[in-house]
Amino acid sequence: MKPIRFYFALFCGKLTIALLKMLKKRATNFPGSVVLTLCPDFLKHLEKPEKIIAVTGTNGKTTCSNMLLDILTDNGYDCTNNNFGGNVDTGISAALLKDSTLTGKATKKYCVLEIDERSAVRVYPYVQPDILIVTNLTRDSYKRNAHVEYIFNILNDNIPDKTHLILNADDLISSSLKKNNKRTYFGMKPFSDEQLIGNNIVRDITACPVCSSPLEYSFLRYNHIGRAKCSKCDFCSPEPDFDTASRVFTPDGRADIEVLHDGKTEKYNVPCENTINLYNATAVTAALRTFGLTEEQLAASFKKINVVRSRYDVTEEKGRTLKCIMAKGQNPVACSHSLNIARNTPDTAVILLWDDYYDRKETSENTAWYYDVDFEFLVNDNIKQIIVAGKRAGDLVLRLLVAGIPEEKISTTEHEVDADRLLDLKISKNIYIFFDMYVDQYKEILKEKIKEMMKNAD
Repeated sequence: MKPIRFYFALFCGKLTIALLKMLKKRATNFPGSVVLTLCPDFLKHLEKPEKIIAVTGTNGKTTCSNMLLDILTDNGYDCTNNNFGGNVDTGISAALLKDSTLTGKATKKYCVLEIDERSAVRVYPYVQPDILIVTNLTRDSYKRNAHVEYIFNILNDNIPDKTHLILNADDLISSSLKKNNKRTYFGMKPFSDEQLIGNNIVRDITACPVCSSPLEYSFLRYNHIGRAKCSKCDFCSPEPDFDTASRVFTPDGRADIEVLHDGKTEKYNVPCENTINLYNATAVTAALRTFGLTEEQLAASFKKINVVRSRYDVTEEKGRTLKCIMAKGQNPVACSHSLNIARNTPDTAVILLWDDYYDRKETSENTAWYYDVDFEFLVNDNIKQIIVAGKRAGDLVLRLLVAGIPEEKISTTEHEVDADRLLDLKISKNIYIFFDMYVDQYKEILKEKIKEMMKNAD
């Protein structure tokens, strides 16, 4: 029998959602905070949808969960979801609360959830995914997440035994999760135009976890993501069940990919502008084919979805291109990927809005993560200007100088929206704004100002 406190929390949560709607506010995490305060084991007693697909991992959670939701919706599945951004226990509680009756019954049969890795201990005992994508595990937000092995252990200890895992075969860390669970692997072969061994600063696994001998990589795409084997024992990367074998990027921020599965080649046109999103699309392919969608259903739905413009936005004007690309702050792998996009583009100006506002507002200052970002990618004659904006411009400039970037290429301002004043369109045809999610409002102002500059250029 469910306790009275559950029904009281349920009523208060529903009332909170109704009040927020009346005030024209988004009912995000707050209703979840209300119900968990009144009933800490609220998720235990709330009925769950029959089929739950979830996503966790360091990079790609939001992109994957949005693609899953869009494709399932396009194929007629009505899904509970937390795509408003609440991926911890309060946000998940709010999402499930919203799609429940006044007696706590689920109103939808299907569910797509993005779940923060650190929240595993508070979520998985009560919300047990039928299918769980683990995108990757790399270092991220050091003060909160410590080392990758710490996050691995949290997931390994809490992911339910019944969950079918969709794991990255090219990630020797996350692919080792929950050895006894049913699993499907996704991966990407090395492409003809890729270097076989990447040159990132960071590599989160260099020794065999079985015998501690050195690992030998047949290729290393970035960080520790690639395919490897132990130099002494039988430990090695697993073989992918869904293996992207080719990709052709198109100017509209998409890619045509071929995925090898069960000896056949499946072809998809996917929203994708970089390597991480190629992995995301491959992971979603593996998950939804495992779920039961046909190749034809998946291909038709992929064509209808696009990259979220708040994360990747392109403007072209009078022969110039402005690209706004979001990268998660305190995440050196995501930021390095952004820089890698710009490194070989001709006549380029890079504007860095990586001031990390979340860190400055809610915790003590920490700029250690700057030194795991591959700013060395910008040591290139193609990069004509680097503009650093924000209160921590000085910290970033120091890191750029350590990377070997000439001081005369660098200019700074403490005010993000003034970065356009330092931009010289006479020498830059391609402009990149790399920004953290917490400075989106400044990015929007700056983007509009630069678009106006481009219109009036020449």
